[in-house]
Amino acid sequence: MAKTLVIAGADFLAQYKTNSAQIRELVQNKSSVMNMQATVASGQTAPREGAEIVFKDGSRFLFGGYVTRVQSEEVGEGQLFVYDVETSDYSWILNNKIARRSYAGKTLKFIVEDLLDAFLDASYAFTTTNVATGPTIDSITFDHIPLRKCFEKLQKLTGYVWYVDYEKNVFFTSPTATAAPEAITDSSGNFEKVALSYDTSQVRNSVIVIGSSDGEQDSNPTTETFEGDGATRAWELQFKPSEIVSIKLNGVSKQFSLDVNERDTDFFTYSFSGQSFRITDSQTTPVGGGTPDEIEITYYGRIPIIVQEIDPDSIAFFAALDGGDGTYEATIKEPSITTKEEASTRALQELAQFADPLVNGRFTTRTSLLSPGSIFEPGQLLTVNLPSHGIGGDAGFLIQEVGITMTEDEGSGMTEYAYEVRFGGKLVGVQEFLESLAAEEGDVTDAEVVLTIESVNESFVADDDAPTRSILTPPFQFGPSGSPVAKFGMSEFG
Repeated sequence: MAKTLVIAGADFLAQYKTNSAQIRELVQNKSSVMNMQATVASGQTAPREGAEIVFKDGSRFLFGGYVTRVQSEEVGEGQLFVYDVETSDYSWILNNKIARRSYAGKTLKFIVEDLLDAFLDASYAFTTTNVATGPTIDSITFDHIPLRKCFEKLQKLTGYVWYVDYEKNVFFTSPTATAAPEAITDSSGNFEKVALSYDTSQVRNSVIVIGSSDGEQDSNPTTETFEGDGATRAWELQFKPSEIVSIKLNGVSKQFSLDVNERDTDFFTYSFSGQSFRITDSQTTPVGGGTPDEIEITYYGRIPIIVQEIDPDSIAFFAALDGGDGTYEATIKEPSITTKEEASTRALQELAQFADPLVNGRFTTRTSLLSPGSIFEPGQLLTVNLPSHGIGGDAGFLIQEVGITMTEDEGSGMTEYAYEVRFGGKLVGVQEFLESLAAEEGDVTDAEVVLTIESVNESFVADDDAPTRSILTPPFQFGPSGSPVAKFGMSEFG
């Protein structure tokens, strides 16, 4: 197939240095980049930063985006220059467009389209046909952040994969939507070498969540008894009281209230913020001695929120791996959690994310080892089955990065593409992988007022007029109705 290379609308293929192109494609958080070299003879136009670039092999888009850096080297005493050209894909422009928007109850597609419509000029010609409707998002705010950050936030919230392709099409798709063209297995024969590493530094399979110290109200009442000693007028309870049922002195119920609502007729008050109660100032101190006064208090206490969840499969896996008990413990303190159900959910979320080891993998391949039309791209779901490397069964991983180099034969016009593919994720099956992506949550903030500046117009006009002068004849008179008016500090009494 014939290649074409267009920079700023001009044909640059004749100036392209064969075999110099190196393409590095990344998923979601960074722009894909291409480095290449171009030769420029005297009188020819040189590539410039900011110019649009489109590189194709027949109908296949090898790269599309903008020139972001150019560095030249002179050869041949001013007759020839070699330019090192660095380019970024079309998503690069999203770094420079700042969004100021808040949404509530809108779909993923609505938000993406509205952001692009509001903050990216139509002349860029981005399309949103490939943005999935996605879930309805309860509430999210983008407060003066780049469009790229907006899309990253939406990705974390929904688990959808996003990118801008080399034809200016914006994609937001479910991870299930695009499978890698081929699986990698011990018997597939479609790769040259593979390397795998396991990261257990973040593993946690036994999680304790400590929530609010106020906790939640116990379903059963607690009764505690105290004896007078002739001096003590306040006592500490085992738990912070949520509701007091009764306080009795020597078996007789007495009137009580919160200390902030103390009444003259109260016998006892209890703390609004602590675990104590006391006898009021108007009452005598409970006596001690041989027959001490007995104070009995019955109340519903607030039980501190402490919940533990474990992942037995993960513990068994690591016990077999390291020969120990296989337990990786972690404690999370979140005072905002006010129920055991919330705490349990939070612990289970942590286990879902960190109970399995992370896999970092790479493999290399080339066109001649692949089926015709097979192209690996970031964001694809790669199925891996490599028992020889410790991955048995079909495990699913997201392709994070693809490096592409070309061996171009000028004589035949044929091109051999070599791929270095980096993939990673949790060591789980394909189905579990997809479910975990679909359940991912990101930073979501309540919809709120976002400050915007639509326009600023400032003007100041100075006009030189001739000065005016008035001559007043005394005597002057003090007071607002004086004629002529006398002013303090500028007049004297006569």
